[in-house]
Amino acid sequence: MHETTKIEKALLVMTETHQERWPQDVLSEEFKNLVTSTGIEVSRIIAVKLRQITPALYIGKGKAEELAAIAQEENVDVVIFNNNLSFPQQRNLEEALGVKTIDRTQLILDIFAKHAHTQEGFLQVELAQLEYMLPRLKGKGIMLSRLGGGIGTRGPGEKKLEIDRRRITDRITRLKRDLEEVSSHRDVTRKKREKEKAIVCSLVGYTSAGKTTLFNALSQSSEKVSQTLFTTLDTVSRSICVHENSKIILTDTVGFIYKLPLKLIEAFKATLEELSFANVLLHVVDASSPDLMRLIDSVNSVLKELNINTKTILLVFNKIDKLSQGEIEMLQGKYADAIFISALRGLNLDNLKKAIYDLVFSDLVEAVVKLPFSMMEFKDYIHTNCEVLKTQYQDNEAIYLVKTKESILSYLERQLIQIKKI
Repeated sequence: MHETTKIEKALLVMTETHQERWPQDVLSEEFKNLVTSTGIEVSRIIAVKLRQITPALYIGKGKAEELAAIAQEENVDVVIFNNNLSFPQQRNLEEALGVKTIDRTQLILDIFAKHAHTQEGFLQVELAQLEYMLPRLKGKGIMLSRLGGGIGTRGPGEKKLEIDRRRITDRITRLKRDLEEVSSHRDVTRKKREKEKAIVCSLVGYTSAGKTTLFNALSQSSEKVSQTLFTTLDTVSRSICVHENSKIILTDTVGFIYKLPLKLIEAFKATLEELSFANVLLHVVDASSPDLMRLIDSVNSVLKELNINTKTILLVFNKIDKLSQGEIEMLQGKYADAIFISALRGLNLDNLKKAIYDLVFSDLVEAVVKLPFSMMEFKDYIHTNCEVLKTQYQDNEAIYLVKTKESILSYLERQLIQIKKI
């Protein structure tokens, strides 16, 4: 007999306050996509308007009774709130609704856990999960106590609650130490890049903007691409050529989302800190989204929280294959300095490479380098660090017309190689 896995069915609760800046239908669709990306079936979405948040249940008692009736009628396995709940609120709601109840943070943590593939990803997800769980161990009650046996141990012994709390605290300490080692490894890689004068461009953007598709298109890679949210959790880097011999390091990072919980940002600090050392951020936007202005603002707010919003940022509108020519021209008129591409169709990728080249190699100078045949050990260095525009061979030397940085030419001059700037 073949046994199939039961698919959980969820009742979604959309709470709305007067402070909300995004349209409810947009948030509702995103919330639904978040839930379905975990493999859960959405039974129904209930909108709840709040005049004020109640300390006990977050929502009112009458609305909780209404949700309990719906949950029973729909025979759901879980009720998911699109907001963050305190532990007392979550516990009280579970009792009132008679079914497992989770909040937005726990939902996103489940998605992150599903998409973690590397050791670093697993460490970061586990850290976030434990830091979320720790304050929720409070007030579990005496039923978690255990009785000792034998002389001197009668009555409640060390509470299981305390054991759980101590084990989690110890594990959190260990995870943070392990992630510090990951950061140390990144430091070594980063210092090597700095020594080699490598230029780093990092892809940032709202989740599902097409960053990984663009990464694959530019780097000829085959990283996993999916319509589900948060497919990429682990930073991936590749060297790509943007013009002749001019290369950069391109990195793909975790996507952002509206109201991304701060604890998750903190847990993924080891990954996101890579953005701090990038020379340029490529902000990828889904040009086909009807709410692209809000998506841009949401990503900018996260960049501000990370204190990297002052970096050089190139706006890249992706998925233009889904737009009409008129819609593209309208966006071009509004965002004159942006680049418009389709990573999936390979449209205008050369324009993007040129824009990157102009941004990061604007300080290059042209020069003639005369390399004697007796010093040909520097040939590889020249081809690696310079854009060689022309090569000519004479009796005793090779003559290169190159475009490169002043620091590279200075190094060659110190090796007594003849340089003539143009």
